[in-house]
This record gives sequence, structure tokens and C-alpha cells, in this order.
Amino acid sequence: MTVRVLLAQCDAESSVQWHFTSPQGFIIQAIDTNGTHVKKPIKVKECKFTVQRGFLFYKGKRLKHAIRVRPIGGNAALNGVAYDGDFCIVKHKDSYVCVNHVELEDYITAVLKTESWPGWPLEVNKAFAIACRSYGAHKVLEAKKNNRPYHVKNSNEHQTYKGKHNVSVLRMAVKETEGIVLGFNNKPILAMFDSCCGGIIPALVDDFDFVKVPYLARSYACTHCKESSLYSWNVSYDHAMLDKLLHHYKSEISWLHDIHIIKKDKAGLVTQVQLKGPKKHTIVSGKKLYSALKDVKSFHFDVQKKSGKITFSGRGFGHHIGLCQWGARQMVRDGWDYKSILRFYYPGTHFMRLS
Repeated sequence: MTVRVLLAQCDAESSVQWHFTSPQGFIIQAIDTNGTHVKKPIKVKECKFTVQRGFLFYKGKRLKHAIRVRPIGGNAALNGVAYDGDFCIVKHKDSYVCVNHVELEDYITAVLKTESWPGWPLEVNKAFAIACRSYGAHKVLEAKKNNRPYHVKNSNEHQTYKGKHNVSVLRMAVKETEGIVLGFNNKPILAMFDSCCGGIIPALVDDFDFVKVPYLARSYACTHCKESSLYSWNVSYDHAMLDKLLHHYKSEISWLHDIHIIKKDKAGLVTQVQLKGPKKHTIVSGKKLYSALKDVKSFHFDVQKKSGKITFSGRGFGHHIGLCQWGARQMVRDGWDYKSILRFYYPGTHFMRLS
């Protein structure tokens, strides 16, 4: 299975240069929207492509077709970051996108470097490898219906992916679980995970559609992450700083006078917050506040105002859905194996091997 990873995107209002380097050079070819070669391939030592004003250029010449960049040595660097696989630069809607075409196992190996934690043991990384592989395979199948040139983004919107590495324990975790995914109705699952769930019961979360993904509706709490430093946290802002961070709402409230939580769901996650100005107020979702305040680690929090400070006190780090990484780490310490860990966090799933 090949995964198409969105590495970079440039719209008509922006400009960018994508510089590819490889020890043995490249084969570059013009392709049509179906990936069929439309011109004779050429061999080059390195290549730079520029996107300006919504057009793609190579050596100052505007290109009319999409481009495939294939490193002769099997891997290459884009703007200094090394990747396995090939690359395509294609027009998508009003943007040009640079997409890495990489084998699934190489993709999972790279993902573990950024999604796992340094120094963690093989057993927990085997659980992570299967979760990441299941998620990636699910996205490959999902994207076939969406008519887009990539399957996943390289950010934490999907799975963070920053190129190849040589961390032996991560490579071993991928090798020892090669091709294994978690399945539901004989299809790879959307195996979501977060850093620390904070003991939240996912099935009680309101703002999530569990109909298509019932295996994420875990009806019991994870108690394994309690010893993690991320289980509970506090962050304080002085009034002026919080007002500055919430500048998007200036037109509605003029300046921030007070802040109140007005609604939580059954899981304890904040769903609505009231921002009060001197004369007016506005209501924002807990997710929007979480996005605006980078030090607020999850949707489970309370707010207190004391001595000129506004303090957020919360539990967990992430979205509280799927596998809890710090919980899984403790489970390994307590003698659980990777299969038992995955069954705990994704109830109703089964192990299957990709053909």
C-alpha cells in the first residue's frame, strides 16, 4: 500500500520554492491528472520548483503539467528534510501541492518518530505502530472517495510526519508488526489517539459522531495515566495577555472583562464559554478557546480568577478519544502486552493483516 502524504501547499496568493536533493539525482517527468507520463523523462542532479502567482515554474519556465520527481537512489530531501519514496507536484483546486508517495511501512516508521515518545520501550511502540498503521490505511481508503491527490496531511490534523530516521527501536516495532492493523467490519479502523486522556470516558463526549466508529465509544475510563504529569495541569494568564490571545473577539466584546464556562458535556468537556466585555458578551465553543490558547492542553478544564490572574485547571493532553499514550506506557510497566493494550482502547475490534 502506498500512502500519499501532503508535505506542502501553496495557494495563488503565496510563493514558495521546493528544492529537491539526492546523492544520485532524479528522474523528473510531466504527468497528467491520472499520473500518466505525457513527456519524455529527464535525468537531473537536483531540482528546484517555484510556485508564484498560482503558476508552477522550473528553471524560469512555466510548467503546464503536474510533475513526478523520482530519486534514483530511493530517497531524497525536500528543503533539507529526508524522505523515502517519490514526489508529485500537482494542481489541486486553487493551490499547488507537494505530495510524498511512500510505502505504508516506511510511512509508519517515520510517523513513530514524531508521534511516539523518546526512549519508550519496544512493546508500547508496537501498539503505537499498529494504531498508526490502522489510521493510515483507513485514510487511504477514505481518500479514494474524496478525489484529492493526497491521503493524509503531515501535521497533527492527521499524523505528524517529518521524514525518515534510524531509531532502531521504532524500526523494530514496525518490522515486528508489519502489515497488522486493527479492523472493524473487516476494514482498518480510524485509530485515533492522544497523549494523555485524563481518565475521560469517550462514550460520554457529546461533540463526536460515534455511529461510524463505535470502537471509539469506549464506555469505561482509562485509569492508567494517573501518574503522568499531563494527567492534571494548570496554566495562568494575566488579564492583558489573555485579552491579547483572544483578539479575534475584539469586535464583539471590545476587550475581555471576564470569562465563564457555561456548558460542559457528560464527559466533563467544556462545550461553551462566555467571554464578557464591558457592555457586550459573546459565546464561543470550548474547541475554539482551546485552539486560541496553546497552553490549554485539553477540553477538560475549569477557570478561576484570582489576584489578577486567570487560571485554567484541567486534565489530559489532547482530544480524549482512542488510545491514551501515557496510559499505554504505564500498562506496559504493569505487564500488559501490545495486543491487550489495543483491545482495551479499541473495544470490538479485531486484528487483521493487510493483503
